[in-house]
Amino acid sequence: MKTEPVEEMEPLVEMETIDLNLRENNRMLIVGGTGGTGSWFARYFKDQGFSVTVWGPSGRVDVADRIGVAFAGDLLAEVAKSDVVVLSVPILDTARVIEEVAPKMKPGSLLMDVTSLKAGPMEAMVKWAPEGVEVLGTHPMFGPTIPTIRGQTVILVPAAGRCERWLSPMEEAFRAGGARVEVLGPQEHDEMMAVVQALTHFAYISIASTLRSLEFDVGRSRRFMSPVYEIMIDFVGRILAQSPELYASIQENPEARRVRETYIEECRRLSKLADEGDIAGFEEAMRAAALHFGGTEEALARSDRLISLWIENRKGERRDLSSPADRGGEPAPKERSGPA
Repeated sequence: MKTEPVEEMEPLVEMETIDLNLRENNRMLIVGGTGGTGSWFARYFKDQGFSVTVWGPSGRVDVADRIGVAFAGDLLAEVAKSDVVVLSVPILDTARVIEEVAPKMKPGSLLMDVTSLKAGPMEAMVKWAPEGVEVLGTHPMFGPTIPTIRGQTVILVPAAGRCERWLSPMEEAFRAGGARVEVLGPQEHDEMMAVVQALTHFAYISIASTLRSLEFDVGRSRRFMSPVYEIMIDFVGRILAQSPELYASIQENPEARRVRETYIEECRRLSKLADEGDIAGFEEAMRAAALHFGGTEEALARSDRLISLWIENRKGERRDLSSPADRGGEPAPKERSGPA
């Protein structure tokens, strides 16, 4: 059974353990728990009082040992004993894994997924989970490189009529670490993520693809960029540094096609205004977008603060690079007091 790509991760910073009044030794199995996201949640739920076991197709017992949890030698036997089963597998494998795992679960237990799409996985979990097994879709709005869940958003999607016992404890488990929890229905989730994730990723990747087609020298161009545009370029690079498989599968969101088509149509409309020299038309398009966007002054203030932090960080990097240690023991040159 193939699931997630195996990813070895460095231990995260120690997380605060909070008494959630959960029953001690609630058994949690994370399918895909030797991958990046799965191992992150193995650490997190272990710290929140669950007795965690992981399983991965690679048989990486060493990953489980490093986290300090058990590794399931027999996947389906462990499923049958678990109070909570979490599926942390690639989006395209989720339905198949649900069909194999869910029927083995015991009454009173909870089946969760942590995928970026919800309508399809929720339908499959409700279909294949036996009567008495509760179903909770989960979407963490962060990746496994973050050191703590504090300040992050977790979206929970409880199955209608099938998540009465477990919803509250799982909300508490996430809030205990400082996460912000939002509860949505599966359709509303996918509609929102079609813009929040699929459109945003599509726009960034299309910029990167354009730079490639232009054979544009990104590294050299940094010498001429203002901070706001370099920050944007860094976010493009951030997306490119991650899993192409994941980002391609996010575009499978059933609501994303309409969003992409609207985006491309608007790009063509704005491009036509520019090509025709219709300055007034372009200005009006921007004003109309700003009116719909709302809160532009607040967004300007927040982004100014971000730019200020970025500039301070850059200054720190320059100071580090000019230190004697980084210059092979030479003293740093004195700064000029005026223009170079």
